[in-house]
Amino acid sequence: MLALLLAAALTLDDAVKLALERNPDLQRQTLLSLSAEQDKVLARSAILPRLDFNASRARTRQYPGTVFFQNVPFPQGLSSYNTYNAAIIFRQLVFDGGKWWNNLSSADTALEASRAQVDEQRLQIVYLVEQRFYELVRAQRQLTVLADAAARSRDQAGFTQRLFEGGRATQADVYAARANRDNDEIVRLGQERNVELARADLALAIGIDPSEPLTVQEPPRLMDDPAQPPPAPDAVQRALASRPSLKAAALTLEANRKAASAARGDYWPVVSLTAAWQRSTDRMSIYTDSPDRNAALSGQVNLSWNVFAGLSTDANVRKAEINAALSENDLLNARRSVASDVEKAVAQLSTARAQARVAQQSEQTAKEGLRLARTRQEVGVGTQLEVRDAELKLTQAQLSVVGSLVDGREAEAALRRAQGGT
Repeated sequence: MLALLLAAALTLDDAVKLALERNPDLQRQTLLSLSAEQDKVLARSAILPRLDFNASRARTRQYPGTVFFQNVPFPQGLSSYNTYNAAIIFRQLVFDGGKWWNNLSSADTALEASRAQVDEQRLQIVYLVEQRFYELVRAQRQLTVLADAAARSRDQAGFTQRLFEGGRATQADVYAARANRDNDEIVRLGQERNVELARADLALAIGIDPSEPLTVQEPPRLMDDPAQPPPAPDAVQRALASRPSLKAAALTLEANRKAASAARGDYWPVVSLTAAWQRSTDRMSIYTDSPDRNAALSGQVNLSWNVFAGLSTDANVRKAEINAALSENDLLNARRSVASDVEKAVAQLSTARAQARVAQQSEQTAKEGLRLARTRQEVGVGTQLEVRDAELKLTQAQLSVVGSLVDGREAEAALRRAQGGT
C-alpha cells in the first residue's frame, strides 16, 4: 500500500492518512492510552476478592538422639518422613476510607484523559502534516518562480549580447546581464536545496524513510483566495468547547483530585474479611481426601489502623493536593494558550487574505511594467537597468502571491487545529 501511494504523486489526504498510521508520536500516545486501561484494571482489583492457593512438600530427616519428657529420657532412632501442606485463602476488602473507589474513579478519569490526549496528538499530527505539505508546495512553487526568473535572465543576457553585436549596447551591459543571469541561477539552485529539505521534513512527519521517493500533488484550490476568517470571539468559544487538549487537562485535574481524596483514606481504618482452609499431613492423598480430614477452616474480620506513620500520610496527602493544584494551573494555562492560538490563526488568516489580493494586483502591475520596459529597450529608449528592475519586481510579486496564498492555507489549518478540528 505504501509503495503504491509513493509511486504516484501524494495528495494531502493521502499524506495525512499515512501519518495517522505511521507517525511514531501518535503510536506512542496510543500505547500510553492502552497502558492507562491497565491502570484502571489494577485500580479495580483492590475491591475484587483475592483467592490464593499454597501447597508445599517437605522432607525431614531426624537423626538418633534422646528426647526428654518430664525428665524421662526416650531414645529416638534415625527417621525420615514427608510433610504435605495445602491452604486456600480468601480475602475481601470491605472498607479502606474511600481509597478504592476514589482510586477507581481516578483511574477511569485518567483513562478518558489519555484518550483525549490521543485525539489531541492526532490533531497535532494532522496539522503538522498539513503545514509541512504546504511548505513543500510553497518551496516547489517558489522554485518555479525562480526558474522562470532565471530563464528571463538568460533571455535578457542573450538579447543584450545581440544588441552589443549590433552596436546598440556596451560591453558593460553584456557583463551586467551575464552577472544577473548567473546570480539568478545560483538562487534557483539554492531553492532546489530548500525543496529537498522540505521533502525530508514531510517524510519525517509522515513516518517514512526520507530516502524513499516522495512527490506531492498540489491541492486543487491552492491558489484560491484564503477563506474569510470567523469572528475571533466565536472561534475562541468553539475552541474552548472542542479542543481535546483542554478536555484532557480538565480530566487530569479531576483524576488528581480523586487521587487526593484516595490519599486521605489512609487516615481511616481498613476492614477486611479473610477465610482460610488449611491441611497438613504426611500423606500425598492430601489433595484427594475428604475436605474435612486433617483440615482446619477459619474466618477472620481484620481491622488495621495507621495511627501514626512518621507524618508520611500527611506528606502523601499534601503531595496529592499539590498535584491537583498543578493540574488546575495547567488547565488555566492551556485555556490561555488555546485562546492565543485561535487569535493568532485568525489574525494570520485575515492578513494572508488581504496580502493575497494586494500581491495578485502587484503581480499584474509587475507584468505590465516588464512588458513596457522590454518594449522601451527594443526601440532603443529604455535601458537594461529598467528591464532588470522590472524583472526583479515581477519575481518578488510572484513570490509574494505564492507566500500569501500558502500562508492562508497554513492559517486555515492552524485555525482548524486550534478549534479542535472543527
